[in-house]
Amino acid sequence: MKLKLTFESQQLTKEELQLLIQSIRDCEQESFPDKEISIWIEAPELSTQECEQILLPAAPII
Repeated sequence: MKLKLTFESQQLTKEELQLLIQSIRDCEQESFPDKEISIWIEAPELSTQECEQILLPAAPII
């Protein structure tokens, strides 16, 4: 099954976006430890490097 969720906000800071993604990742790992779920963000006002920095802390530990 392929699933795509979209969150949109013009009020989140980079730090708040990182917290949101980390919260989603924490819930995912707690609820579905045996599932592989990827997170992709698109934030046109952020550079690729900034997006990578936001996602890095939320990466699953392998």
